Amino acid sequence: MTRAKVKLSVIAVAAAAVLSGCGMHPGAAAVVGDEQISTNTVDDAAAALCSSTVSAAVAQGQPRPDLPSRGARSAAIQLLLDNELSRQYGEAEGIKVDQEAVSSALARSAQQINLLPQPERAHFRALFLGFQVSQSILDQAGAASLAQQGNANPSPEEASAEGARLRNQWVKQQGIDVEVDPRFGEYANGTVTPTSGSLSIAASDRARQGAADEPGQAWTAGLPMSQKC
Repeated sequence: MTRAKVKLSVIAVAAAAVLSGCGMHPGAAAVVGDEQISTNTVDDAAAALCSSTVSAAVAQGQPRPDLPSRGARSAAIQLLLDNELSRQYGEAEGIKVDQEAVSSALARSAQQINLLPQPERAHFRALFLGFQVSQSILDQAGAASLAQQGNANPSPEEASAEGARLRNQWVKQQGIDVEVDPRFGEYANGTVTPTSGSLSIAASDRARQGAADEPGQAWTAGLPMSQKC
């Protein structure tokens, strides 16, 4: 094989590794320990979040918001990661979910969920259920920890924050590996930071504007319908 062909072969192998998500499983948006979160799950959750935002605005008599769908994808993968980490933490620490509180939260949200288009209802319900289970675990862990520290009556925010701290500490101590497909963002210190949504480097003015956290309404208006809520 000539030197040129060898070089092309090496480049092809390297490109394949990058495009597959730096060694991630095919079809996975993220991997948390031994568990995978599929790209389809993220897309379904993002579509449900988009529909929920639009439906809430319309129900309140507000104009239909013009939002880029990438924001919903970022929110969806962050929620799904948090939910999965909390589930694994709760299971490892023997924390029982307050099923009554979870059921009550679902019941209170039933009317809002029913405003969504039929295809998105099940996906939103699943995401909401995972969030409530996660919150139950964090609240219980946080409240118990704060009680030991002398705060027997913490606020919900204090208990949740302490629970999240304990969960993140457990993740580090156990060496739970969290990988995120680069197309969904960069994961560090428990947070997914959105990128441009592409593995390429933003070169044009519009591409650089789109890479910003809040690219603005003018930029969003120029997106095709497939990239907006």
